[in-house]
Amino acid sequence: MSADDNTNGKKPEEESKALAFEKAKKSTAVVEGKKEAALKPKRKITIGWVLGMIILILIAVSFVLAPAIEAFVGKNSNSNGIVFGTYGKEEIKYAYGNYFYDQVQNYADQYKSSGVDQTQALYQIWKSAYDSTVLFTAINQLASKAGIIAADEVVTRAIIESGAYHKDGKFDVDTYQKASAETKASVDKSIRRSLPYQIVIDDIGTVLSSSAEAAYIADMASQGRTFRYLGLEPQLYPNELAAQYALQNKQLFSMMDLSVISLDTAEKAQSVYDSIKSGATSFEDAAVANSLDSYAAEGGKVGQIYYYGVVSNFKNADEAIALLSAKESDVIGPFEANGAFTLYKINSAATQPDFASEATLASVKAYLATSESAVIDTYLSELAATYSAQAKEAGLDQVALDHNLEIVEVPATPYNAGESSYMSGFSYTDENGLLAAAAAGDVQKQLFQAEPNSLLDPLKVGTSYLLVETGEDAKDEGMESYLSMFYNYYSGSQNQQDFSQALYTSDQFKDDFLTTFLTVVLGQPT
Repeated sequence: MSADDNTNGKKPEEESKALAFEKAKKSTAVVEGKKEAALKPKRKITIGWVLGMIILILIAVSFVLAPAIEAFVGKNSNSNGIVFGTYGKEEIKYAYGNYFYDQVQNYADQYKSSGVDQTQALYQIWKSAYDSTVLFTAINQLASKAGIIAADEVVTRAIIESGAYHKDGKFDVDTYQKASAETKASVDKSIRRSLPYQIVIDDIGTVLSSSAEAAYIADMASQGRTFRYLGLEPQLYPNELAAQYALQNKQLFSMMDLSVISLDTAEKAQSVYDSIKSGATSFEDAAVANSLDSYAAEGGKVGQIYYYGVVSNFKNADEAIALLSAKESDVIGPFEANGAFTLYKINSAATQPDFASEATLASVKAYLATSESAVIDTYLSELAATYSAQAKEAGLDQVALDHNLEIVEVPATPYNAGESSYMSGFSYTDENGLLAAAAAGDVQKQLFQAEPNSLLDPLKVGTSYLLVETGEDAKDEGMESYLSMFYNYYSGSQNQQDFSQALYTSDQFKDDFLTTFLTVVLGQPT
């Protein structure tokens, strides 16, 4: 764990690595996207997201010296194209000049000047182009079955309106006539190819809903209830008890400054170690040249961490004790880690922190919340019961005043059990995030079925407890009016999303993207 929660200065995207050091964890439940606007679908951690992160880790580990984007997107060693899957009997193929090829070029152009790490961008470029091609293929098959074609007069009108030959915002005959035959053919091909697809998408997105449906959804979204709560979090654990635990477990909280090199085999790790010890190279240069984790670019520099934050990276935890006895500038290892073999450089030897400092005690409490949760939970559950009894007698405001706590006010929130994208929810209205984390399933039902202005029994969420008081039921006239006005727009967008999802999950779709990407595009064995 970093001694100050951010010693390493790593960006979020750099946390995908072969070796991870535990950082100080906040004691509150973290809720992603709590500021998202109402009516915007929530982002969820899905299986696809998890697989995507695994893929990025594989790529980052396997291709530390990634070639330029241009080299990959221009790669076309297979004259017959590269098949990434099938939809029905039709191949999802990347070949020069086809739709997939054009999509790869388009996404590559977007990333060239974006500053995104090229190794990560390569996957994003190809995956985005592939997903677009899957939809394009599936929808064109449906269009063909429905007899939808790109009639010449429709193509002509689309070319005129496309902007390809516009001047001063409108179609210019002279610009068109001066265009080369190759340009004209390219524009015609692109529009003719895309028209059936676009017709289907437009039709799906412009299906109107009944006024009764719009009114019903708008009314439901406008009905809400206010809430207020006190959050009892691990940082309320008494300092003296945290200090007592730390003094009884001093080794866990030893602090040191480390650098690390991560390699994929024991042989490579030993070879790099020997090179460093012989003076042939420095630890920092060896990290830049060989290390597979995200600290490599900074010469392996991790920064100050607690012993408990690094010990979890050792396959054999007993070996981590070597870090405690090592001296400044020592290089030790190799050690077998989780999926890697590591070397460590001791930038500053292990020392004991000041167990009276607020920063150290906060880290001890964070450790207890995650690694000794029963200790914290026993204390907080008893505290919640005590404060709840006091609140029933004197009120929630008095409890907050007596114990120097802050009440979180949550504005009117609708009962959104199905997490509908047409309605807001606690992820939008609860700025602190604790109630949003708790409000699922039966808990959400309890929040809305309880009488207004009533104190609920303590709710456990993660490592914290909440004392929640229901407020008044309220109607948001502005939301009702807004949703009534724009429901057809949101409904059309939702129809398109549902349609796309149905195509992706169809039995007609055979997906071989990952294997093909790794073995053919990047030329690596799986």
